[in-house]
Amino acid sequence: METKPMNVYRLDPVDRGHASWAFSKEKNSVWVGSPTADKARDLAAARSGFDDLATPGAVSPWNNSTVTSCVLDPTLKLLKEGDVVRQDGSEFEY
Repeated sequence: METKPMNVYRLDPVDRGHASWAFSKEKNSVWVGSPTADKARDLAAARSGFDDLATPGAVSPWNNSTVTSCVLDPTLKLLKEGDVVRQDGSEFEY
């Protein structure tokens, strides 16, 4: 049985001036192994350290489509589901 490669999504900040970035420890582009774009956003938000710093009711910039883009990146196929990496390939979880 052949396994299908995991989708990889690239999330890029598009509005770096948005107030939500003050609460995220990770502020540069990230790549996420995920079956869907929404799950990729959730993983990036969970790993960015946002929850530890956020005020009640605040939304992570990684979950906000007007602040961060999230596109399928067919050039990167080596990530497994749940992997979240920086451009240099290093993983992070704050």
